[in-house]
Formats: sequence, C-alpha cells, structure tokens
Amino acid sequence: MNYGIALNRREFLGRAAAGLAATGVLGAGFAQEAVLEVPREALTPASPEQAGVDPVRLQEAVEYVDSDFAAGTFPGAALVATRGGRKFVERYWGTCAGRDRADAPFDGSVLSMMFSFSKAVTATVAVMAHQEGLFDYDEPAHKFIKGFTGGGKEAITVRHLLTHAAGLTAAPLDPVLSEEEWRAAIAKLCAMDTEWEPGSRTGYHGISGMLLVAEVVRQVSGNRPWNEICRERLFEPLGAGITFDVPPGAAPVALVPPPKSYPWPLDTEHVPFLGHPSGGAFARPDDMLKLLNLHLGGGKWNGRTLLQPEALKEMHRVQYQKEIDAAIAAGKGPKHEFWGLGWLLRGTAEESWFGFGNVASARTFGHAGIDTVIGLADPETDTALVFLSTASPGEAETTMRLRNTVTNKVMAAVRG
Repeated sequence: MNYGIALNRREFLGRAAAGLAATGVLGAGFAQEAVLEVPREALTPASPEQAGVDPVRLQEAVEYVDSDFAAGTFPGAALVATRGGRKFVERYWGTCAGRDRADAPFDGSVLSMMFSFSKAVTATVAVMAHQEGLFDYDEPAHKFIKGFTGGGKEAITVRHLLTHAAGLTAAPLDPVLSEEEWRAAIAKLCAMDTEWEPGSRTGYHGISGMLLVAEVVRQVSGNRPWNEICRERLFEPLGAGITFDVPPGAAPVALVPPPKSYPWPLDTEHVPFLGHPSGGAFARPDDMLKLLNLHLGGGKWNGRTLLQPEALKEMHRVQYQKEIDAAIAAGKGPKHEFWGLGWLLRGTAEESWFGFGNVASARTFGHAGIDTVIGLADPETDTALVFLSTASPGEAETTMRLRNTVTNKVMAAVRG
C-alpha cells in the first residue's frame, strides 16, 4: 500500500491516470492473502488483502474522494481505516489552513480540531472515572456541581448529560480554556432553565452536556485541569497526541474554518472551541483510530485494561431502547435517539448527518464533528474508519452525500 500519500490538486490531476499506486490502494483483484496478525495498538500498515478487504471495492471509495477533491469540494482530506488494527487504507489529499498560511500541506502529522468527535473522548474519560466508583450515572448532577439547581435542573442526572437528554440545548459557546473562563461558563449553565423534563426526550446538546460531564469528572478528581485528567487517564496510555490544550507551537495544525488573516493566534478569541470538552480537542486521524480501536478491542491497550467489560457494555448500549420501542409500538415517532453514553449508535438503516451509511451493522458506533469530521467503528467487522476534510464541503446535502457514500464504499469493501 502507498501510505501517507498527499497530493495537491494539480499533482492529483497530473497523476490521476497512474492507477492504483497513485491512489493509496494496491491490488487489482481480491485474492485473499493470509490475514496479517498484528497487535491492535500498532495500527500496522497492511494491504487490503492482508486485512481481509476487497481492494477493488476499496479503490472505488478512494476514487470517490478523488473526484470530489478534483472538483474542489474541499482543499484537503484524509481517509484512514483499520480492520483488527491493520491499517488497510491511509490516504491524504491536498492542503489545509495552518497557523501561518492558507495552503499548508496536509498529511498524517497535522493536528485537526475534532469538534464534536471530542464528545466521545470526554465520555470515554467519564466512563473511566465511573468504573472506579467516583460517581453513579443516575446520581443528580447537582450533587457534584455547586449551584446546579433551579429551573428543573435538580432532575438532571449524569446519564442525562451523557445522552443529550438534559434539556439544556440552548447553551452559548463560551471559552473554557483558562480556569476563570471554565468557571464562568459553568456559572452560565447553572443559571439556565431546562427546556423539557430531563430524560423525557433527547435533543442534541452541542455545548452544554459534555462540559457539565467534564465538570463532574473534575469535581470527583480533585478539581484538576481537564486536559491533565484526560492525558493521565486516556491520552498517555493510548499513546495518542490528542489534546484539549493549545497544540505546541511546532505542531502543524489544520484550522477550520480557514482564518481571515495570517498568522492566526491559537486562543479562544480566534478559535472559540479551543479546549472545550464538547468540541475543542485536537488530534491526528491516527489518534482517532486509536480511540476507536480501544473500544473495538474490549477496552484493552498495550496489556492494560482501560475500560472494564461492564463499563464498555453500558457505554455501547442504546440507553433509551425501551422508550424507542414503546413509541414505535404505539405508532408514534420516538422522542429518543439511539444514544449510548457519548457515542451515537447506528440503530436504523437510514443515512444521516453522522455518516454511518446503510452498509455497516446496527452495532456501529461513532460521532461526527460539524461537517468536516466523522469517526466510526463497526464491531461486527472489527473496522474503524476516519474521514475528514480540511474545510466545509458546503451544503448539508454535500456533507451527507460524502460521509454516507465513503462509509458505504469502505464498509462494502470490508464485507467483500
């Protein structure tokens, strides 16, 4: 496989006829090779055949992204995927907006903001704290967050916060990078009234839910800085470069949306989501693959059990399945969505904004980040996939088309 290949649009158009070698996928037919046995943690490069993946169908996925790149749908993109930890495709296209220039090269070394995929990171760290007995999912959040009362908030549990069921969807995006900013943002949430009876329905909490989850974890962890807790519990054990802090000055970053001028400071005035538990983590595609593979691999990583089996099972359970089933049985539209704890679970065969497509199994889990990032995994085929672009593809219909089609084509290749 041609790993780490990154082309600008001119180079791509000049090499488009070069065939499979120029697209990052080798093999003209699906002659099944012996499956390469590798440790999941290594994300070991492998041919599609060594991962049990149809190279011809995989080529269709790569060519699909090629065509949108050539058409100018996005300036850069990444498509990386593993099966059983074997990385069978790793492809980068084009450029990104960096700190100092609009057309910085985009490759596997670049940190991209994950936006709402950060919620899966925050939820994973919360589940790790829960499995140590530091809190219970069904305890009221006000037990841990001083002043989180009034306006119906007494009924909000930690589970409600993890599953978009708290009724606090209208929260503003406030900076949280410094301790002073964090405390001010929490105080604003403490002053809000609920929009519905907590638990009676779900509705996407873009800002509030995971910030409050992170505050619960902070309070039961000695009120330490959020990134410090995440680094100790998750990032360092995974060997991942994820950070809720400002990326080091030498680290290349992709800024979305592209800055208005250069150089562009990395602070909350210029990058409002920076450090936010709901959407402000930076990571590389491989870092996202590591998180997904931790969940696929039963919570074990490099000989350590980071997530206990029961904790993992609960995290990947549809939390409101009974309510969904009851509504369907009554001929009504469910008021609850297919949320696990932090992860969205596919649940239905409908193609959606989150890009699960309709080929992956019903056990598939994942999360999106605005209209530029998706990361998902299918336990049935032990496959993890990350697809991101370095700028908005534009219309919502374009985003949905790209996400769902790329996912479908990769998952079809996996299924052979």
